[in-house]
Amino acid sequence: MNKAFLTSLFEEAVRVSKPKYCLPTHFSSFSPADRVCILGAGKAAADMAVEAYKYFGDNAYGMVVTRYGYESKEPTGRIEVRLAAHPVPDENSVEGAKALLEMAARVSSSDKVIFLISGGGSALACAPPMGVTLDEKLALHKFLLRSGASIEEVNTVRKHVSLIKGGRLAAASKGNNTSLVISDVVGDDPAFIASGLTVEDHTTPDDAMSILDKYGFDTNATVVQYLRHAPPLPSVTGSYKLVANANHAIDAAVKKATEAGWVTEVISYTETGEAQAVAKRHAALALEYKKQGKRVLLVSGGELTVTLGNTKGDGGPNQEYLMALAHALSQAPGVSALAADTDGVDGSRDVAGGFIDDTTLKRASAVGLNVKAMLTAHNSFSFFNQLHDHVIIGPTRTNVNDFRVICIE
Repeated sequence: MNKAFLTSLFEEAVRVSKPKYCLPTHFSSFSPADRVCILGAGKAAADMAVEAYKYFGDNAYGMVVTRYGYESKEPTGRIEVRLAAHPVPDENSVEGAKALLEMAARVSSSDKVIFLISGGGSALACAPPMGVTLDEKLALHKFLLRSGASIEEVNTVRKHVSLIKGGRLAAASKGNNTSLVISDVVGDDPAFIASGLTVEDHTTPDDAMSILDKYGFDTNATVVQYLRHAPPLPSVTGSYKLVANANHAIDAAVKKATEAGWVTEVISYTETGEAQAVAKRHAALALEYKKQGKRVLLVSGGELTVTLGNTKGDGGPNQEYLMALAHALSQAPGVSALAADTDGVDGSRDVAGGFIDDTTLKRASAVGLNVKAMLTAHNSFSFFNQLHDHVIIGPTRTNVNDFRVICIE
C-alpha cells in the first residue's frame, strides 16, 4: 500500500507541473488574435507548444526543440517541433540552436515573442562558438558531470562557451519578448534555468574559468583558450514569468497527503548536496520522529548530486539517496520512502527513481547484494533493478527537480 500511495503523491507533483496544467493561465495577458512567434527549448517544449497552439491557433508560428521521445501527439500548428539529444548534445542540438537564433533574428520590432523554456534547454539548444567543436563541448560537459559540479556551475561554464545561452537567444530578437519558464533549478534563478537562454546574466568568462580551475580542467584545452578572449554576455529586455517549480509541485503533493489524513512536514523545497550525505541526515530525522511515536510524512525537493570519482557508477541521485537511506535506517520498522525525478529520468536510465521499506535490506541480502559495496561503487540502478523496486512512469515532458517523501507509520 505504501508504495502505491507514495507513488500517487509523486504523480500529483508531476501532474501540476505539466504544461497542460500550469501554462494556459499565463497566456491570458495576450489576445488569441495576436500574431506571436513561439521559440523554445527544453523537455517540456513540445507540450508547451501544444498549449500555445490551443490558445493562439495559426496566429502562432515558430519552433521549439525537445528531447527525442518527448514530442507530443497533439498538434502544434505552425510551431515546428525539432528533436535533439539530452543530457549530452548532438548535431541536432547544434542545428536546432542555429535555427532558433535565425528565427529570432527575423522577428520584427512590432511582433510579440513568447519563449517557452524548461529544463534540458542547455543541452537541446547547443551552439558552440567558432573555434570550439561539439566534441570539445561534450568532453567539457562530461568532465563537469563526473567532477560533481553543481548545475549552477555547469550552466555558468556552458553559457560562456555558447552562441545562444546567457541571454543570447532573447538578445537576437528585436520583438516584444516574454519568457514563460518551468524551473528545474533549485532556487529558481532565471539565469541558470536552461543556462538562461532569454535572461540577462552577470557572470563573466573569468567566472567560468574559475570553475574549470576549481575542478582541475586542462588549462591548455581549446575551451580555456576561447574563454580567455570570450565576449561579455549581452543586455536583454523583456518580461519573465515562472509557471511551475518545485514549490508548486511539493505543495500539491502535500495537499493530497493532508486530504488523506496525513500530517506532513516539508524538510526543504531546495535540498542540495551529495545524495548519501543528505540521506544520512534525513534518516536521522526520520528515526527521531519514529522514536517519538509520530505518524508523519517528511517531504523534500531540490536536486542532489553524486560525485563518481574514479568509479563508473550506474544509477542516479534519487536511487543513491534511497540506497543510502535504507542503509542508515537499518530496517527501522514502519518506515518507507520514495525518491524520484519529476522528469521521469533519474541519472542516465529511463527510471524515475525507487522505493524502499523496512524489508529492503533483508531482501537485498537474500539475493546477495552488498549495500555498502554498492554505495561505494555508486551502483544504485542494479540494486533497485534486482529488487524490482524502481519507480517507472516514462517521460513526463516536464521537470521541477527531485521529489522525495519518507513515510513514518
